[in-house]
Amino acid sequence: MTDSPNNLNNWDALNTWETLILDTNQTYPEIGLLTLNRPDKLNAVNEAMVADLHDCQKFLSREFDIRVLIIRGAGRLFCAGVDLTSGLNFDEDTYNWLKFPDKVKALWQFQHEIGATISGFRKIPQPVIAAVHGAAVGDGMAMANAADIVVATRKSRFINAFIKIGLSGADCGSSYFLPRILGFHRAAELLYSGRDFGAEEAHEWGYVNFLVDNDEDALPRAVEFAAESMLTKSPLGLRLTKEALNFNMDAGDIDAAIKFEDRNQVVCAQTADSPEGIMSFFEKRRPKYGPR
Repeated sequence: MTDSPNNLNNWDALNTWETLILDTNQTYPEIGLLTLNRPDKLNAVNEAMVADLHDCQKFLSREFDIRVLIIRGAGRLFCAGVDLTSGLNFDEDTYNWLKFPDKVKALWQFQHEIGATISGFRKIPQPVIAAVHGAAVGDGMAMANAADIVVATRKSRFINAFIKIGLSGADCGSSYFLPRILGFHRAAELLYSGRDFGAEEAHEWGYVNFLVDNDEDALPRAVEFAAESMLTKSPLGLRLTKEALNFNMDAGDIDAAIKFEDRNQVVCAQTADSPEGIMSFFEKRRPKYGPR
């Protein structure tokens, strides 16, 4: 990587919501940056952020010029989880389920709205890199669980905190992701205890990919990995690799997994990017893929 950290940390605004900001990198515009932007509330997830995440994920699903997405939190930490201080005040005209006389059904729908934002990070075509500093708590850790790559500062913490507030430890996909990332016994320890999971331990356990020393280093490290290791790959190949990871985590057997991969390889081989990828490999240069 020849670019200095400063060159990696310049951004252009693309879209904004009440609680989110979406930028693109000036040097590598194929990299998107999604900032959780409630720093005064430690980026805690409220009703507005739930709605904004749904809108943003819908936007990203059609934003073909963004090939990799980085998520970070504004201010002191990544995300403090669901906002328990402000109350959840969804607009009843938009969310008519709030008017259900049976509050159990209304609460179930609320859980669905939050949970769908986590699965939404797997459904968007862009591989996701979580750049974590400070702490990722509850729903914040769930976002990191759903990411493809995690960069974290050495002092940051991951806390699956749901069980600490009288709820089940399994929430927002944690009982799906953590056993697959960590193995059953380690996942069970975190789900039952809700204990702090420090970044260095998380790195040893294979949860965190890259450790950095300082808060300001997390984002440039994420951009560096995206630029050097992901943007140098075929745009469609990158998307179909994520699709294969999603499908084959739960494939019935090896034959089903290979058949899915076979289909993706045949599709990729027919694109205009394929000969460029082959030529750049033999010429030992960075490939020049089109924007889409």
